[in-house]
Amino acid sequence: MQMCICMKPKTICKWALFLAFLMCPCLAKADDIKMSEIKALTKLSVNEILQNTPVKEIDHATYWETVKGSSKPVVVMFYSNLDQPSRNLATLVRFIAVKYPDKIIFLRFMVVKKGNPDRSIREGFEKKYSLDKTPGILFYDNDTGKMELESEEYIIPAFKEYRIPGYLLWKTYYSKVISYIDKYILD
Repeated sequence: MQMCICMKPKTICKWALFLAFLMCPCLAKADDIKMSEIKALTKLSVNEILQNTPVKEIDHATYWETVKGSSKPVVVMFYSNLDQPSRNLATLVRFIAVKYPDKIIFLRFMVVKKGNPDRSIREGFEKKYSLDKTPGILFYDNDTGKMELESEEYIIPAFKEYRIPGYLLWKTYYSKVISYIDKYILD
């Protein structure tokens, strides 16, 4: 009896696209970042990862003043200090912030110290900042205009991001973010 492993044409096509994506030349744009450094950083707290970077800490009292007061695009990373997905996201933010220190304002906002925020905290952040999930990133493109809702001090973020770069595709994710920033934000 002979055993044959066959794949449907659609499956072959999906795998071919996935492999092409992994081997694409955009990986070379990752500025020679060493994955051993990424792995070591993800073992630290978010505050340690972002220490000595252009990413400044903000809180409820300074949030809107800082976001509205900037003439540059603003990226706000909401995080839990000791949460692994937040650590993974912080490594990405660290390297991107270092690349664009004079063109984009990078901020961080600690939602909770450890774990996921409870329901009341999540609801408060959703109501006040339109944050749906932690960790998360809100992007404010301050050079295209602002919007007020019902006379509240509120600006709708131009972009929300909740995907977390995994270790395997970290450089690909980094390259795609850099490419997007260069093409669409820094016009």
